[in-house]
Amino acid sequence: MNIETEIKFPIQLCKKNGDLNLDSIGWSRQPMHRCNLSRKWLRKKRWNYWAVYDDEFLASFTISDIDYAGVIFCYFWDRKSNTFDEATLITPFGSGCRMGQMVDNDAVFESKSGKSGRLHFSRTEEGYHLEVFFNRKNSAPIQASIDVVVPMNWESLNVVIPFSRSRFQFTEKLFGVTARGTVQAGDVRHTFRENQSFAVLDFGRGAWPYSSKWNWANMSARVGKKKEIVGVNLGAGWTDGTGYTENGILVDGRLYKIPTDMVFEFDIKNPMRPWKIFSKDSKAIELTLTPEYHRHAVSNLGIIASGVHQMLGRFDGIIRVGRNEYAIEGASGWAEDHVARW
Repeated sequence: MNIETEIKFPIQLCKKNGDLNLDSIGWSRQPMHRCNLSRKWLRKKRWNYWAVYDDEFLASFTISDIDYAGVIFCYFWDRKSNTFDEATLITPFGSGCRMGQMVDNDAVFESKSGKSGRLHFSRTEEGYHLEVFFNRKNSAPIQASIDVVVPMNWESLNVVIPFSRSRFQFTEKLFGVTARGTVQAGDVRHTFRENQSFAVLDFGRGAWPYSSKWNWANMSARVGKKKEIVGVNLGAGWTDGTGYTENGILVDGRLYKIPTDMVFEFDIKNPMRPWKIFSKDSKAIELTLTPEYHRHAVSNLGIIASGVHQMLGRFDGIIRVGRNEYAIEGASGWAEDHVARW
C-alpha cells in the first residue's frame, strides 16, 4: 500500500522550465494546485468534463484542448427509451478554447462564426453553471442550462500523478454534488432536479506520454434511511507504478483517500457483461457494475487516435470506510476502458 502526501497549501504544478514541481506531488481535499503548464509542445492536455445524471437520464459536456486540437463533445442517454445521441467538434490546435490554470476558472469554447456552438462552464456562488449550445448540421442542436450545487466545505479528490519529471497529470474529481436544470435536443427534453440528481466534474491538466491507457469508474448514491450521499471515484492503468492513485470514497462531502490500486475485471470482447471492480490490497471496494448501455466511441485522425468503451449502468456491492459498511444497490454510474494515442 502506498503512503501518499496530503497537500494542504496552494502550490504550482510546474517549474519554470515546464517540468513537474516535485513538491506538488500529492493529493488534497480541495484544489490547491495552479496548473501553470508551459513548453512540452504537443504533450499538454487540458480538459473540463461534466456529467449530470439521475435515474432516468445522463448528459455530458466536455471542452478539451490536447495541443494538437480542440475536441468538444456532448452526449446524452435517455434510460427510459434507451435513446443515445452524441456530437463532436474538432478544431485545429485548440482554436476557440479558453481554459484557465485553476479549477475555479471559467472554461469556454466558442466557434469562430458562433454558428457551431458555445459551451461555457463558470463558477458561481453556489457551485457551477453549465451553459451549452451545440449546433449540428443534420439534427437538432444540443442545448443545456444547468446549475451544479456544491455545499460549503464539500471535499473533492485532487491528485498529481507523476509519470516522470516531464510527464505528469493533475486531476480534480468533484462528485456527489447535485444539479438542477434542463437538457434539450429536438423532441428530447429532460429536467434535472436537486436531491434527485448528481453531477461530476473531471478537471484535467497535464503533460502526457504519447500512448496511454486507463480505466475509470464513478458513481454516487443516497444510501440507507438517512439518505447519506456515498460515492466513489476509481481508476487504474494510467496510475500504475507512480506511487499515487485517483481512488477515493466520499461520504456526505467528506473524502476518504484510498492509496491502494484498483482492479477492473471485465470482458473486453463482451463489455456488456458485468464488471467487477475492487480494491487490490483491502476490502474498501467490492462493486459490480451491470451495464445497461455501451458507449463505444472511436476516432482515428492519424497521429491522434482514441477508443473508449464507456459502460453506463448500475452498481451493486459494498463500500467500507473504517468500521462502516455501505450497501450499494442499483446506483447509477459508469466505468470505462480507454486507449489513446495523443
